[in-house]
Order: sequence, then C-alpha cells, then structure tokens
Amino acid sequence: MRTQGTTRLVIDGKPLVDDHFSGVGNYTMHLLGALDRMLDDRSDLDVRLAIPSGRRARLGRYHHRHIRPLTIPIPHGTFRRLVEREQLPPMDLVCGPGVYFFPDFARWPLRRARSITAVHDLCFVQVPDMVHEANGAFLRRAVADAVAQSDAVTALTATMADEIVTTYGVPREKVDVVSCAVDTRHFYRRSATEIAEVTRRHGIFGDYIVAVGNFEPRKNHLRLIDAFRALPPELGERFTLVLVGAGAWKEEAIRERIGAALDEGRRVLMLQNQVPYADLPAVYTGATASAYVSVYEGFGMPPLESMACDTPVLAGNASVLPEVTGDAALGVDPTDTASITEGLVTILSDEATRDRLRLAGRHNISRFDWNAAAATLVQVVERVSEG
Repeated sequence: MRTQGTTRLVIDGKPLVDDHFSGVGNYTMHLLGALDRMLDDRSDLDVRLAIPSGRRARLGRYHHRHIRPLTIPIPHGTFRRLVEREQLPPMDLVCGPGVYFFPDFARWPLRRARSITAVHDLCFVQVPDMVHEANGAFLRRAVADAVAQSDAVTALTATMADEIVTTYGVPREKVDVVSCAVDTRHFYRRSATEIAEVTRRHGIFGDYIVAVGNFEPRKNHLRLIDAFRALPPELGERFTLVLVGAGAWKEEAIRERIGAALDEGRRVLMLQNQVPYADLPAVYTGATASAYVSVYEGFGMPPLESMACDTPVLAGNASVLPEVTGDAALGVDPTDTASITEGLVTILSDEATRDRLRLAGRHNISRFDWNAAAATLVQVVERVSEG
C-alpha cells in the first residue's frame, strides 16, 4: 500500500526471533540486512518487522538502522499455536495496512492487504516420506492456501519457481526468484593455524571429507556413508568422513550405519549440534572435499559455503542443485550409491579435478548476491502495491 509516495512493507519477523534459528531464519536475516542497507538511499519504503510480544529485545542483534519493529500484541507461544492451528485473525487489522511479506511458507489471514509469500521448497509434496508427518500436513494446507491467496510468490531458484507453477497451477509470472547468497564476510579460506585449532577441538584428525546438513532422510546420509564404506582401501583408510549438522530427525538409522562403518575399520565422525557457525569456515577449509548429495532441496547452501572456503564440492545432480552449483561441483546421482562412490574416488584422488572445481567455485558464488535479492524483492513489492 502506498501513502503519500511511500510504500509500507510489513514483514513477518518471527523466523528472526524463534528459539530455533532455522535456515529460513538465516535467509530472512541476510535478506533484511541487504534491504536495510538499500534503505540508506531510499525514503519511499517504510519497512516494519512484525514480531510477537516479548521478543523485541532479540532484534537488537541484527542492528537494523531503518527497519523498525512492529510488536504484535500476542505472546510468542500463543502466536505460534494460533499459526499452527490456522486460527489467526486478519492480521492487517492488527498490524495496519501495507504490503505483507511472509518469508516462511505460511501466509497470515488478511482482510484487505496485498501479500507476498516465500516458498522455499516443496519437500512436503515431492518427498513427503522425508518430512515430519505433522509438519508436512500443516505445510500442504498452508502453502496451497498461501500460493492461491498471495498476490505474488517467491522462490529461491528458477527450478523451484517452475515446480511451484506445475504443482499449484499458477501463472509463471506470479512466481519471482528472490534468491540467496553465501556470506563471504564469514565464509572464506581460513589459515592453517585456525584450521588446526578448530579441527583439534572437534576431534577431527588427518585428511577428511566434510558433509554439512541436518540429520534427516532427505540429506541422504545413509547412501553417503555406504559410498564411503565402498572406497578402495588406499582412500578409505586415509580419509575420515565428517558429518556436521544441527537438527536431527530419524537419525537412528544414520547412527547404525556409522556403527557398521566403524566395525569395518572406516572412520566416520558424527558431530551433531557440536560445530558452531563460527567454526564452519575452518572445518570446510580443512577438508579435502565436501559432499552434499541431498535427494531434494529448495536451494542448498552448504555447497556455496564450501566453494567460498575454496574447498571442492561433490554434489547430487537432483532437484535444484545443478542450478545452484553450475559447473562448479562434481555431480553424482544421489539415488545411486555406486555413483557417489565413483565421485568420491575422483574428487579425492585427482588433484587436477579439485583445482578445476576450486576455480569454478570462486566464479560460481559470484552469481548469487544478497543486494540483488533485496532489489528483486522491492521490485515485487512495488508491482504488488500498484496492482
């Protein structure tokens, strides 16, 4: 909505103040950081960050100069339950007029305001057996409603935008790509001294392959472990497979598979909720290669983080990953253990391949930029507000 030449943008800030800081929270944080910088040179945008009461203090860590908080007069826990039960009142009657941007799949009920909803992936449709049942059921309802009722939808990749169009039967012009990027101020090649200190602290010794991603079926850890077990002795005895992740769901099978690998004399290290964000760059940099063989993604940030740290990447060739990694990753079939093993052999034993991937990775990460993403979002907001 425009008032005297100014567009009021209300953003659902809940991902920034939740107890669990998710990938959506990370996306929202960086996108809003770029938007806040853009506002240095713009006075025609009034951006408000709507958050449940009691959580305003948590916004201090983001140091926004222009984006102002807007407190929702509902406690955080109650607000979360109302969202999950789909019992929220029309929120533009609570938070005022404007264009509303929802960065976390679900759209709030609105009486008159226009809206934009970010749909990051369609796991709950494409691989429902790999999504928690209750969360999948909620997302199937919420996202179908959001896509139908929003004036615009955003996706992280063109591949995902096309998937949204196909799944929900909406016009392609309704779905815009507001992508993300790796934070190169944090992810960059670290020194040998830092690598040694960080890896020692986490019990990582010798040569290793790193795989970063939450411990859940979609990330394909079982096939990756089996592929590692199938390496020829000269590689399998030299390397450790280091698994790094925060969240976990159905990880018991992963632990069992690790136990089988250990019984065979292969070294697999599972670091669950042990590697803080500050340590990730050193862990990436110290690895001979990183592996990301997920069967389904909406984007897939770890390959870009690895490339920013100058570490060559082995990646699955399914879903959006070919679009994200371009020619800068060694692609394998994530559904074929033998293909993953073959890729591991190549990337671990062929220095020329690793050098080529490092160079390509440096170029690839430059294709993604938070400032460009924020500029695209503003263009969508302006189009929606004028419609």
